[in-house]
Amino acid sequence: MKLISKLKFFLKKNYKINYSLKLKNIKKENIFRILLKTKISKSYVNLFKNVKLNSKYNYLYYSIDYYNALYYKEMILGNLTIDYNDILEFSLKDYENKISKISDKKMQDKFNDLINGIKILIDREVEFIDNIDIKESLEGIKYRNANSFKDALQRILFFNQLLWQTNHSLIGIGRLDLILDSYYKKDIKTKKVTKIEVNSLLEEFLKILHEDYYYKSASLAGDTGQIIILGGLTNKEEYFCNDLTYMLIDILKDLKEPDPKILLRVSEKMPKELLNKSIKCIATGIGCPLFANDDVIIPNLINFGYKKEDAYNYVTAACWEPFIASKSFDQSNMESIVFAEPLNSLLENENLNEIKDKNSLLNKYYEYLNNYLEEFKKKNDAKNFSKDILLSLFTKNCIKNEKDIANGGAIYNNYGFTSVGLSNTINSILSINKYVFDDKEYTLEKFNNIRKNNYIDNDIIVKKIKSINEKYGTDDEEIVNLTNEIIKKVSKYFENKINPLGGKYKFGLSSPGYINLALNFPASFDGRKDGEPFGVHISSDKSNGYTELINFASMLDYSDNRINGNVIDFFVTPNFIDNNFDKFSDFIYKSIKKGFYEMQMNVVSSKELIDAKSNPEKYPNLIVRVWGFSAYFNDLPEEYKNYLIERALKNEGNS
Repeated sequence: MKLISKLKFFLKKNYKINYSLKLKNIKKENIFRILLKTKISKSYVNLFKNVKLNSKYNYLYYSIDYYNALYYKEMILGNLTIDYNDILEFSLKDYENKISKISDKKMQDKFNDLINGIKILIDREVEFIDNIDIKESLEGIKYRNANSFKDALQRILFFNQLLWQTNHSLIGIGRLDLILDSYYKKDIKTKKVTKIEVNSLLEEFLKILHEDYYYKSASLAGDTGQIIILGGLTNKEEYFCNDLTYMLIDILKDLKEPDPKILLRVSEKMPKELLNKSIKCIATGIGCPLFANDDVIIPNLINFGYKKEDAYNYVTAACWEPFIASKSFDQSNMESIVFAEPLNSLLENENLNEIKDKNSLLNKYYEYLNNYLEEFKKKNDAKNFSKDILLSLFTKNCIKNEKDIANGGAIYNNYGFTSVGLSNTINSILSINKYVFDDKEYTLEKFNNIRKNNYIDNDIIVKKIKSINEKYGTDDEEIVNLTNEIIKKVSKYFENKINPLGGKYKFGLSSPGYINLALNFPASFDGRKDGEPFGVHISSDKSNGYTELINFASMLDYSDNRINGNVIDFFVTPNFIDNNFDKFSDFIYKSIKKGFYEMQMNVVSSKELIDAKSNPEKYPNLIVRVWGFSAYFNDLPEEYKNYLIERALKNEGNS
């Protein structure tokens, strides 16, 4: 086990915390210092008394101490966004008034420890810094609401640092343009700030969030969950955007940093100018904004059970999974459903001579899928989350119900699952149907033995399988129907089931696990060999098949509980957008109207990726889209670099 892995294991096992430490950023001799220096506190007062303060910014203050941590007994809640509107509107004194009405003395004491700890931190920071404006802003958190644009930004940063300092991971920023709208308009109207000053403040705000990029990352460098939501429909079916929407996109475009990231809520009612600006930002290669289609997502959120007013105000978890800020426990990344697993189990355990046609194969697959989901649900229902008084303070209904967020105190208490391997499963079924049942080139048993032998000495068969033209991601009616039939089985399984907190289950067709969950997975009938990656999100192997992929994705059924992130993912060469900008913009706009759920893209060429892998020193700032986040290409493990190159080559028709 690598030294860095030992460190992560040690911290997780002994302290139940998840430090994101990258070997390239930490000298080996310093790793043991980290182990020795890290202090674990069991109370907020103790934690905030001991955190080391630091800051090096001009207009705003932000400080995280990597060596102080909070103790948790169980899993730590993450992938959440608090509603920063609340912390701008209410002071600590307001929260103290709410807490004073709690009849549960133990819970009240925990809340008081938190508030007292926050006050201690504020007092220490006020004494530590020199900037008078920041001092006044931090002091104001104790007794008043935010009173200016700059004050609002500072308050957001303060509470954001609290979340990171207390080991919460993958913390989003929320609907920043909407949250800051009234403060911006008031200060501009009264000439308290100029647009140039606002731009400078926002730029520093984004740089501050990016500064602790490696510390904040979870599985891979860049996986921070710091997602900013912009734009979106109002409950009056009008599209909201403002000066800040445009500014933030422009700033990220100019900064060319992979984090924080932007998700733009799109609609056919959005201004074309905003769409064009977003495409120009994407064309830089930074991988954002990701597009989330309000015209599809909002009706499905309402249908699932979110109140209308909440559905129109949705944000997303670390990557793309919709939920309601400060009203949800919703853990949207509990685990990934691996669609290929039941098919593999079937092939390992059944008498294949008895499977005579596609229907009998599917019926068997559905039996195994149901059994797989039974075990999957049981495993996830057994998970326990640590009580979290900080998130409970900022989650509506927890104080009122006198119930911790981990115990079902939130309004929405849903379990969310991602999924992977659907494309491999669909294509495997199509391959079996063609070569076994239709063309009768092989018996299923012989075909399966070739697969189990990892296609050794059978490269011609792999080529034949991969050359099948109609496959997952194409708009063939049979394939769309088969895909919808399989995901409907999962939907029906979870339909009337209640999780341990009294909430529902939801799932989506995207997952970060397309590499790690495939590493030890045997070869599949789509031509994929042992350990090779699964298909990525909703994507296609066909070169430049953008329209067909959009048609396919728009015909998928996202109703009921199929709402937990459904992302189209494809590659575009930089020259393609540059040389066809108007056509590409029209294509994206028509795709929104067509009805995709979510969309992201990598704008990079295979030539550039191949050269960057061979000569990393030439590409220190090359950014790529990984799963739901962007990252520096040089920071990625080899297997991710190789897969990005492979996908780029396929997109260009060179593989």
